[in-house]
Amino acid sequence: MNIKNLIILTMITLAVIITAAVLNQPQTTTISESKKLFPHLLKALDRVSEITVSTKNEVATLTRPVEGQWQLKEKHNYPVSPDKIHKLLIGVADLVTLEAKTNNPKLYSKLGVEDITAEASQSKLLTLKNAEGKTLASLIVGNDKVAKTDPTLQEIYVRRAEDKQAWLVIGQLTVEKAAANWLNAKIVDVDSARVSKINITHPDGEEIAIFKTAPQAEEFQLAYIPEKAKVKMPHVLKNIATTLSNLELDDVTTANEITFTDDASTRAVFTTFDGLEITMVTMNKDNKHYAKFSAAFTPKAVWTEPQEPTQSATEKEQSPANPTEKVANKTEKKTPWQPKPADEINKQVETLNAQFKDWVYILSDYKVDDLAKKQKDLIEEESSTKAEKPVADEVGEPATAIEEITVPVEN
Repeated sequence: MNIKNLIILTMITLAVIITAAVLNQPQTTTISESKKLFPHLLKALDRVSEITVSTKNEVATLTRPVEGQWQLKEKHNYPVSPDKIHKLLIGVADLVTLEAKTNNPKLYSKLGVEDITAEASQSKLLTLKNAEGKTLASLIVGNDKVAKTDPTLQEIYVRRAEDKQAWLVIGQLTVEKAAANWLNAKIVDVDSARVSKINITHPDGEEIAIFKTAPQAEEFQLAYIPEKAKVKMPHVLKNIATTLSNLELDDVTTANEITFTDDASTRAVFTTFDGLEITMVTMNKDNKHYAKFSAAFTPKAVWTEPQEPTQSATEKEQSPANPTEKVANKTEKKTPWQPKPADEINKQVETLNAQFKDWVYILSDYKVDDLAKKQKDLIEEESSTKAEKPVADEVGEPATAIEEITVPVEN
């Protein structure tokens, strides 16, 4: 073979290798984009300002004012969960088609993609619009199941609202049907370990006081226990103290729609060791538990570490001479508890009151049932063979103990 033919053969071989390499390059991005149900939606998500979820029986209109927080129109523009909004938008944009299904309207109900106006319809119509009212995506969401190829994904039957063709798609898409489920559910979150006392006033005027002697104390105690009586179920006191721990709403309404009356309301004042005071007023009306809240900072309620008594000269003389014995008798000193700074508590109060002021929350029964318990529900008679230890002995002088746990009743 002469040199000329060798060069030609080499060039042909090189061309074949390059062509093969190019053809074998991964085409994931291109294929994935081309198979997406809404190929151009991802780049337009920042322009979505309205999401409508419609079913046969209910409509939820989620709106976002310019540079504002998402809110629910049907619930007086109460804030909605930003996490649910984010997951919904990304979920729609990332839907990838697997295969075409029926385009026969008579078969839509089998996939759950019938029009929401159809009899016994279970479908959800999801519509995304921009600020100008232009529809960016509109989708009827039907039945779903766990994806065969990936248990973290769903296979979902869908149909574009303007299209007869139904599709099987894969992705992660959760569309809440009930409007209230879109709400930002968290009302307040106060760890029970931070709570120093709870003063409860019932509609009939009966008062109950629950307290802890120090932040490090394990158990809550009940004040004003009669002689020959004890707390029936100590865990109930702790349950009451956890009322504000990650408290979430079931629904919400505006403050001017519900009137709370003293003869039908239970008032619970939760005070923390660092002086945060949250008042929770609840009322049962039309088989619903309504609650309103307010917050304040009470500097005099801030707990301080008791000072250790100084050792007298006589005690020093009577101290063990052996250094080893000193170490053995010395109890381990815990790090003193430190309250949060006053400016931090004031800022929290300001944030909470801004959140509370316009709203009345609807709560599940189990979240407020313990607050309704009366003194007789919390105590029982002790055995006659067991001596009763007065409450005052546990918390200090009687006058001091009562002063610390009593909060004046507000009208």
